[in-house]
Amino acid sequence: MRFQIKKFILLCLSLYLCLCLDIFSANIVYPWRATTAIVKNGDSFEVWLNADENQKVTKVLLQAQYNVVTPSYKISNGLWVYDATSANTYNTKISIRIPKNAPADRYDIVLNTNTGNVTSEAGVKIIKNFKPAYYVLHISDIHAFQNKYPTTLSRLSTIVDIANIINPEIVFNTGDNLYRPNEKRMNALYAGDAETKTKGLNHFNAASFTVAGNHDIDFDNLPEEGFYKEKAAWWNKWWGLQCFQFKYGNARFLGVNNGWEGFNPGQQYQETSKWLQQQGAGNLRVGLAHIRNKDMAGFDSVANLGLVLIGHNHHIANQNPSPLNGKPIQYIVNSMRDNMEFNLFRVDNKTGLVTPVGSSTAQVIYVENPEDNKTPEFYKPKLTLFYKNANDGANTNNTATIVNKFNFPIEGAKVRFVMPLGKKYTVSKGIIEQNFDGTNFRIVDVLTDVDANSSINIEIK
Repeated sequence: MRFQIKKFILLCLSLYLCLCLDIFSANIVYPWRATTAIVKNGDSFEVWLNADENQKVTKVLLQAQYNVVTPSYKISNGLWVYDATSANTYNTKISIRIPKNAPADRYDIVLNTNTGNVTSEAGVKIIKNFKPAYYVLHISDIHAFQNKYPTTLSRLSTIVDIANIINPEIVFNTGDNLYRPNEKRMNALYAGDAETKTKGLNHFNAASFTVAGNHDIDFDNLPEEGFYKEKAAWWNKWWGLQCFQFKYGNARFLGVNNGWEGFNPGQQYQETSKWLQQQGAGNLRVGLAHIRNKDMAGFDSVANLGLVLIGHNHHIANQNPSPLNGKPIQYIVNSMRDNMEFNLFRVDNKTGLVTPVGSSTAQVIYVENPEDNKTPEFYKPKLTLFYKNANDGANTNNTATIVNKFNFPIEGAKVRFVMPLGKKYTVSKGIIEQNFDGTNFRIVDVLTDVDANSSINIEIK
């Protein structure tokens, strides 16, 4: 009987691996879902494509909501491993140079090929400059589509709206993301759901990044321990990279997977160390993982971390920060599933100093009525943006009102005005960060400071 069960399990795993291999056909593996590239105007970034046999890239487009950018690019062919655990590879490396006049925005990456388009939705965030100080927003433990927790995506959507006013440069999501993924569920998490009118991770104006949690394995086909090659292939299939590094100004951000029971992330630490040697250590290294203290001493030993963002423990963020190798740098964010909170930090690019926003624990309760957490239609966000007229490009005058009920000020809150083409506009308050003619409308992005427990009106004409 045991032999038959074992034989059945091995057969299932064989079929599972075949399915995993199938999906890598004509797929962008970076930047995609778990990772968003951040690129300055005039700089370059890489896209890693696993192309079909004889498939050729003929054009690259960057598609935002209101405009399209056509960058220059160079292609290299070869075979590169992008995940040491799964040993999965890609065969086409595309170096894309952003035009110096490209508007700052988050863009889909669209590869035109001789066999059809390949797309990474919201795959790149173009910026004009690294900000001297910027916000980092942290969420975790969404547990989307878990039974008995139907409101998690509504909470995410509320956070997206608030974050896009706060205007962080980066959003981190540190694991336990989604139960039993399929394309419909993944699209709801990332692209949002038109039926429920909820926004997803791709709707953050900020670049967003996701690491794996202990629930982010294929429990239907794999046991909790072991089979890490298969688990990594499964993660690659639905999310992309499980280990990544990137720079923003003088800071270095380092994502690893310490979520799986018994999994040793040592290889990922070696990759992190090698990348830091190549790119330079900067003045701040931020570690991203799922579980506090689990295998983290090794992470710190290679990166000398100054801040660690983690999840997993759903209710103990009020204990922040906790020590790692004697340094009080680990910040848990309470779960999105069970709480109405996110964590918020402000980073000084020049000094590397990180300041928790709102309190010493970085916790931010984002609605006035957290007791109504199970009823999304009753949510009362503490930060809102309203327009006097429809913000749809039909009006030559408009007024935006930001109402801030947080007990802390917002520095550089963002308002985007969508205006008719062919005109120049002035604003009554704030500074115009950029304005450009898109495909059909004139876009005017305004930044303004908003005091704690106050409101502000910005007129455009």
